[in-house]
Amino acid sequence: MEILYIFLMVIGPLAGIIVYAIIESKHKAKKEHTQAVETTLDDISYIQEMQHLSVKVGVVLWQQYDILLAARPYGWETMVDWADYMESADIDNIDSMVIGAPGEQDIELAHVYKQNKFGLKNFERLKEERGSLSIAGRSSTLNNSMKIVWFNQTRVLRIFTRINDETLIKKYAETLIRRTFGTKDAMKLAKPVPKT
Repeated sequence: MEILYIFLMVIGPLAGIIVYAIIESKHKAKKEHTQAVETTLDDISYIQEMQHLSVKVGVVLWQQYDILLAARPYGWETMVDWADYMESADIDNIDSMVIGAPGEQDIELAHVYKQNKFGLKNFERLKEERGSLSIAGRSSTLNNSMKIVWFNQTRVLRIFTRINDETLIKKYAETLIRRTFGTKDAMKLAKPVPKT
């Protein structure tokens, strides 16, 4: 009788643990399926290809994501417009703003911009076309440091962050390109670009 009592005391909690594990695994599978459905846009991606590499700067390991857009090359006005959008939609505080041109020294403008903060579209130093534009600061969406670089007359967008997650950065880039921060379509992937 004592053995039966011990057996029942052990088997009861064990059965409860097994049932709980089964219910949780079904709940997790359903949640993952729901998230997969919710994170896909019913549209073709603006991202044709993405290359990822890690770059160590001092003691910090940065992730570099080079994104080739599935569109025609963009120009200076589009770059400034994107940067202006990112400042209002996601980058909390611009820590660095750099303009550059091939064969010339890059120019850091953040200190000048912070003194006369009228918006990037109205910033006099961005009126003259340059070869590249970058802004850096803290992404409120990703809660991490971020640097975005645009290259004039190309289809390339470069993102530096400490986040080592290609899918997350692809969602972020898709949201940046589509300008959907703060909407129901934010941080969602689109269908891959068809191979030609």
